[in-house]
Amino acid sequence: MTGIAVALLLAIAGVTLALPRAGRRTALMPGVDARRIPASGPVQRPRVPVDADPGRSAARRAVDLHELPLFVHQLAGLLRAGRPPHVLWEDMERVHADGRTAFAEAALPVIATARRAAELGLSVPDALCQARDDSPGSSGGGRTGTRVDRLWIDLAGCLIVAERSGAPLAGILEQYAVQLDAQLDGLSARETALAGPRATVVLLAWLPAVGLVLAFALGVNPLEVLLGSSLGRLALASGVLLMLVARLWSRSLVRRVDGAP
Repeated sequence: MTGIAVALLLAIAGVTLALPRAGRRTALMPGVDARRIPASGPVQRPRVPVDADPGRSAARRAVDLHELPLFVHQLAGLLRAGRPPHVLWEDMERVHADGRTAFAEAALPVIATARRAAELGLSVPDALCQARDDSPGSSGGGRTGTRVDRLWIDLAGCLIVAERSGAPLAGILEQYAVQLDAQLDGLSARETALAGPRATVVLLAWLPAVGLVLAFALGVNPLEVLLGSSLGRLALASGVLLMLVARLWSRSLVRRVDGAP
């Protein structure tokens, strides 16, 4: 009975840890609705939903990185549609006013600061760089938070280049959006390439437990052999130590390739 109980517990633990993690959902945001952007006339400020605990909300929902190039494409699309640059951030504030996504929650404070700077005739690039530190998604979400911070810095650079060179801002933003799309494609390819090594790490880590389960299923009690003599206990301790070392070494290799700290 003891052997059967141990085998069942090991099987349950192996199945639980071998289950694949839920992948991050990648949802496409809707494009810019022309009906939400009036061509002229007085503009009614959107009511931006305020979360009682912004830090908790940002931690609860992860930012989808595909929303970053989409945001830049929306900026370029508004400029291509004839919207003047001084009302660009006001339009984007209306587009993301509902705050349905984690990126919208993180971007709304920065967009509002840029909109106020444009209305007052101040430098929008300086406002973007200054407001990114106060954004809920700034410096708090690991690599995702770093990429969101980098977005505002790069957008400020695009605005500065357009102002100083006279180049069309829409073209510069479109080229930057294409670059962001290429970076995300590279990240997706790397995640696909690392899926096999990650699965191999999990499989190799649980092979000893699977061997014990098979031994019990065949009617052999390996615990009696491993715990019944000094040589068996030495083999058990050595096996556990080698299994832990292999697990840590394999995870270190995968993390090094993945670029995680």
